Amino acid sequence: MAHFLTRVLKELCESFLRVLLLLIVVVFRSCQVFCLRVLRAERRKDVSGETVLITGASRGIGRCLALEFAKHGACTIILWGRDEEKLSSVKKEVEEIGKTVCHFYRCDVGDREQVYRTMQKVQENVGKITILVNNAGVVHGGALLETKDDNIEDTLRVNTLSHFWTTKSVLPSMLSNGRGHVVGIASTLGLFALPGVSDYVTSKFSVVGFYESLAAELRAQGRRDVGVTCVCPGHTTTDMFKDLTTQSFSLTPQQVAEQTVDAVKNNQRRVILPRIMHFTWILNSWLPGSWMRTVLYVTGAMKDMENFCAKR
Repeated sequence: MAHFLTRVLKELCESFLRVLLLLIVVVFRSCQVFCLRVLRAERRKDVSGETVLITGASRGIGRCLALEFAKHGACTIILWGRDEEKLSSVKKEVEEIGKTVCHFYRCDVGDREQVYRTMQKVQENVGKITILVNNAGVVHGGALLETKDDNIEDTLRVNTLSHFWTTKSVLPSMLSNGRGHVVGIASTLGLFALPGVSDYVTSKFSVVGFYESLAAELRAQGRRDVGVTCVCPGHTTTDMFKDLTTQSFSLTPQQVAEQTVDAVKNNQRRVILPRIMHFTWILNSWLPGSWMRTVLYVTGAMKDMENFCAKR
């Protein structure tokens, strides 16, 4: 009995220390973010005059990103997607905003050779890309053993490998010109996992790692003239997740677009949306797995994902 009580007391003390440390980290991080925002406000990047390429631009977040960059004065915006009719519609919306010139190209970013060919056309016909936004994504959903191999490969090609191919295509000119920014739209599911979307979660964890590595490479080379931003939005009300019925902390594509452009202007390396998801991410890092599972159950995230997978 004494041994049992000792063990329980030890576990309680460890949990208390974890929570205390967590609170210290949260307070420190909040102060750090506030100070950085104050300092960055004086040296915000001006995106007017930039040439912006956005993948997955026919709808959702991609469409809103195109409109938001146009509002901030981007000189040229290039839209990539698979639906030419929708791309043409977004092009018209962009050109109605101001003086921004807009082009669109049909491109399946899951096809490596098509990415390289289309990027070559863009650079020959339009010019050098100064801001690249890797936004295209797919989701299939389903338990691992029920997921088709073709769907797994498609998810990884579109959600992960395309970021390598597009970035390799534009980074040399950014480095030679001493100017550029690479943006990746990842997900909070690249920070912690939920069941039923193992291929999607894997792809987004990979994307987060890719941008961490890219930023580290550029820092190691002393290249601060090329920025890197990874955006991790939570549930966003797009067609891709229309079967996910949750309303907990949901974002609109417009909110994600506004925060993304703001992050580019502030040279912010990582953005987690909504802000409360910072807390979830820290919980996942510092607390035992059982605590995190409880949080996901209490917020309804686990149940929402079960319903989402059942509809796929």
